[in-house]
Amino acid sequence: MRILHICCNLAGSTVFPQLFEALRDRGMEQTVFVPEKRTQNVGKNLPEGVPTLYEMTVKRSDALFFFRKAQRTVPVIREKADMAGVQLIHAHTLFTDGSIARRLSRETGVPYMVTLRYSDIEAIWKYEPHLRPLARRILRDARRVVFLSEASREKVLSTWLGPQERECVARRTAVIPNGIRPEWLTGEPREALGDPVRVGFAGVLNERKRPLDALNAVHRASDAGGGRYVLRAAGRGPLEDALRAGMREGDVFCGQMQGMDAMKRFYADCDVMLVPSSAETFGMVYLEAMSQGVPVLYTRGQGFDGQFPEGEVGFSVVCGDTAQQAQRLADVTRDYSARSARCIERARAYAWPLIAERWAALYESAIR
Repeated sequence: MRILHICCNLAGSTVFPQLFEALRDRGMEQTVFVPEKRTQNVGKNLPEGVPTLYEMTVKRSDALFFFRKAQRTVPVIREKADMAGVQLIHAHTLFTDGSIARRLSRETGVPYMVTLRYSDIEAIWKYEPHLRPLARRILRDARRVVFLSEASREKVLSTWLGPQERECVARRTAVIPNGIRPEWLTGEPREALGDPVRVGFAGVLNERKRPLDALNAVHRASDAGGGRYVLRAAGRGPLEDALRAGMREGDVFCGQMQGMDAMKRFYADCDVMLVPSSAETFGMVYLEAMSQGVPVLYTRGQGFDGQFPEGEVGFSVVCGDTAQQAQRLADVTRDYSARSARCIERARAYAWPLIAERWAALYESAIR
């Protein structure tokens, strides 16, 4: 089996090289084509042992004339990427990669599949309505349509498509989450809560991630009198000053944490994770925390919601409702050691080798 990946976001995410390397370890032949618009990104995050081509085929003016991306990129792919033996094209975003894959498929006859991510669902579809007809065409013509979570799948099927389109596309959908490196899976279950309870927040300090809501929820939980809670926050962003100004005694600002070892140390000093984002396609921070035995509170109706039964590894929370989040902080601390052990166990199912098996099976079904 030979796959051509089209992946415009390779430079900005470590998830993609991890996926490509996991597929490589299964013996899959792959080529990665990166339609890039920033010269400083060329050569970043190259997956080991997987041929990868960065080409400057995207221009800033394409935001206004979106169709030009595919017009400009497809001839470059046909010239520079060896298409001989390619059985399937995998577009890793709906709009940029999907438009290129659809045009390439129409010219070569090679089928394509597409994955939908945060920028597709929560940004481009919402704020660039003139591209919605293109999105529907890409979905209609794709051999498979993949989501990272059931919540994302339901949102797209229920709000983007009419009844006939919905039925047609739904038959070709699949849900495959992001994976986690096996090196993460070294955590030990927690036997007891800290005193005070240390609530972790990790992510960009911006409006979407809602760090101020996390801080407010922690303070509400403490003020309710059922125990003392403090926040440990990691990250940088435009809300850093406001976050630090609102902290109480015991709250800790950890700054930017980089690398697996640094994040493992951060999770080791947390009892619970609360990241009440307004939008997530998946939410790797929850999975990382689980791998270290830390129960999680995740946003209801967003990417991580639905990965597990309610209460199994944590609870969903309503974005913006800090009173409800404070109540869930109290709920998640009950039966703590058992829930921590379940976090460790459930995280193992997300190891990249197992996720790669699911992708390989989906590729085979798409080709058939």
